[in-house]
Amino acid sequence: MKSILFVFFIVITISIFLIVRYYKENQAVTRILDQERYSRMIAEEELQKGDYRIKKLEADLQTTQVKLSKMQEFLDREREEKNGIRGELNKLSEKKDHLEKNLRSALDMQETLQVKAESAAKAVVAARAAAQEANELRIAREEQERKEKAEAALIEAEQKLAPVSK
Repeated sequence: MKSILFVFFIVITISIFLIVRYYKENQAVTRILDQERYSRMIAEEELQKGDYRIKKLEADLQTTQVKLSKMQEFLDREREEKNGIRGELNKLSEKKDHLEKNLRSALDMQETLQVKAESAAKAVVAARAAAQEANELRIAREEQERKEKAEAALIEAEQKLAPVSK
């Protein structure tokens, strides 16, 4: 019986030793498992944070793309307006050049007309002077004719009176 007891004691000792060892290994594995779970939780939280950041960045990207497209539209409108204004400026410049040519032409024509008007005025003055001279000559001729008529009438009267007075 002693030997059974001894065997039984050894079996119990070995069992206790194995149980203690198993318990320690179990605690180590549990600790490792807990650390792994903790690491996974942290990793999941980081993933969630990363997903949140990605979603936020995607939303920001979309907002930025919308703003960028609006700015591009604005720039396109500005370019169109600028080109329109440039076209109008070119048209106005052409009209200005045309008007300046017309003005120069009109001024040249005015100077020509002024010279012609001055010439015409001188001609009118000369014509009036000639008309005045012609009028004076006519008046002088009429007086001459009256004098001649008067002298002829006087001579005729003298001839009529001369036979009477003889």
